[in-house]
Amino acid sequence: MKMKNRAYRKFEKNRFKANGSCPCGKNNRDGKFATELGYAGQPIGYCNGCAKSFWSNSETIVKPYELREEDIPSFCSPDTKSLIDSFDEKLESGFAKFLVDLFGEYQAVKIVEMYYLGLIDSASGSQDPDVIFWQLDADKNLRAGKVMEYNDKGKRQGIPRWWHKINGNDCQLNQCFFGEHLIYDLNKPIAVVESEKTAAIMSYVNPTFIWLACGSSTNLQDSKCSLLSKYQVTLFPDHKQYERWKEKADKWGFDISRDCEIMFEEGLISEGDDIADYFINLARDLKSKIKKIDPEWSGFKNEIPKD
Repeated sequence: MKMKNRAYRKFEKNRFKANGSCPCGKNNRDGKFATELGYAGQPIGYCNGCAKSFWSNSETIVKPYELREEDIPSFCSPDTKSLIDSFDEKLESGFAKFLVDLFGEYQAVKIVEMYYLGLIDSASGSQDPDVIFWQLDADKNLRAGKVMEYNDKGKRQGIPRWWHKINGNDCQLNQCFFGEHLIYDLNKPIAVVESEKTAAIMSYVNPTFIWLACGSSTNLQDSKCSLLSKYQVTLFPDHKQYERWKEKADKWGFDISRDCEIMFEEGLISEGDDIADYFINLARDLKSKIKKIDPEWSGFKNEIPKD
């Protein structure tokens, strides 16, 4: 039995050139809307994105004047002046005071300057201002400001706030690594941790690395990792996050440390702690022993090297 010939529609080869957008209003940069051959510049064809057909002989055809513009998100881009005006020059935030207590004033200043740490009035009414962890990307573009409250013991209070929300800006976060601005300035291997607090502390404890923070255990995203693919990178996951981060390490060719798993097994840190917690415990233990020997010892606050 002889089959009847079937008619197949033909389409323009260069989909984006034929039509910059789909009749449904979406941008056609990814070429999902195929324009029917001979109808370049007209909203006639099939969209693989919305699974709708818009043929010349169909009632689904959308008139050019009915096309909707694609909604382009407004990404957050704080004014650099905000970073300058909020700079914690006098080490007034609860987090800065914690750094002073842990390492001394001289080292605290260096950490605050390295990461441009800022301060803002506490939302909880605390006497100590909150710290602003600014996200400045590798090209020195200011992406976001993460506001967090810490007490002078280094314990986080409440939940994070965002600079753009505090200032009433309706924009979409486009985050980068905390500390990313250091990549092009320092010729060092890169270490990635979860929290900004940990990155700041480890920058003093182990300065052989550039310490970056992704912000949370689930925030080590491919969009961030792709920037680091050409560098020597080691991931330092928190305790119990090794397997999750191992997948990212394997995918991007990063090294990964089991330090926190080992430290927990040896009883050196608590469940869920990170690598900085080990050194915080170590520093506090050292201070406690010194106090027993010299009760008048007042810490490192005034031990600033003379030039």
